[in-house]
Amino acid sequence: MIDYQKDIEYINLKHDFDNFYTQKILPILHKHEVIRLRYLTFFVILVGMALLFYPAVIKKLLESGIGSDNNIMCGVYLGLSCLVIMMLIGPIYMYKKRVKPQIMPDFASFFGSFYYQYENTIADSYLMSSDLFDDYNQNIGDDFFCGTYDDVHITVAEEKLRMVKRDMNNHEMKKNVFSGVCILFEMNKPFKGRTVVLQDHGLFNAFHKVKGLQNVKLEDSLFEKYFEVYADSQIESRYLLTTGFMERMLKLRDLYDGKSIQFCFQNNTLLLAIPTKQDMFEANSFFRSNINKAKVDIVFEQFYTIFSIVKLLKLNQRIGM
Repeated sequence: MIDYQKDIEYINLKHDFDNFYTQKILPILHKHEVIRLRYLTFFVILVGMALLFYPAVIKKLLESGIGSDNNIMCGVYLGLSCLVIMMLIGPIYMYKKRVKPQIMPDFASFFGSFYYQYENTIADSYLMSSDLFDDYNQNIGDDFFCGTYDDVHITVAEEKLRMVKRDMNNHEMKKNVFSGVCILFEMNKPFKGRTVVLQDHGLFNAFHKVKGLQNVKLEDSLFEKYFEVYADSQIESRYLLTTGFMERMLKLRDLYDGKSIQFCFQNNTLLLAIPTKQDMFEANSFFRSNINKAKVDIVFEQFYTIFSIVKLLKLNQRIGM
């Protein structure tokens, strides 16, 4: 996690949030702790049933003679195992789907006017047109927030993009294209064209060119070291990527521990793609008590980090960047 202990703004906001947590969020967590225990009891019952009946069913199949055919037996094992896994995952998924939409809007409301949707995504047409991602045909959404922070309209979405294909034997193959957070900002600085900023791949940049856009060389050598810029207008790309903006984007890159952040200006918006393996915004847990301030503090820090991008990149300013 990022060390915010010397960040005065963070310290003051965290103090306000602690009061907000006590007054508004904690009562909700107490309420949902009762719900969690019900689902957990259901889960334990299913585990007991699986431990009791799964071996008995397999034993019965072996005694019936089906086990003499290895192919059939492998299919039976696989089918039964998938059924058991789906049964056990059921209570966890149902609990999360029921509780998160009731908890997360309150978290987001502390920072501004936001609404929350579970398993929603940014439109595929927009993601694909950004050229920030390789080809994919499956978009799995998780947490999705949309609203206004500091006069900037923002959409925050956890996205998992995959390319799913089948081989000659009809076996499904999955390739993970992107897993992380996509943040969409409506810009206060008007522009007409498209500027795409990708991770620099050194000698392999020739294989990552963006069709229809020209390579843009900038004067900031450090920015050029980490990013490769493509645009349909050299003039407009420099209008957007001012010296100040590039410096702040490098700070943002450091904020995420040098992760391969990429971004795109198009349709008067800025789209940031931040890959991360961390499951974001998990204020509640299935196997542990919901009354867990440590988890809440982590979620607060995740929100703060994302919304602080507005100030870091000065997206709330209408003149200059």
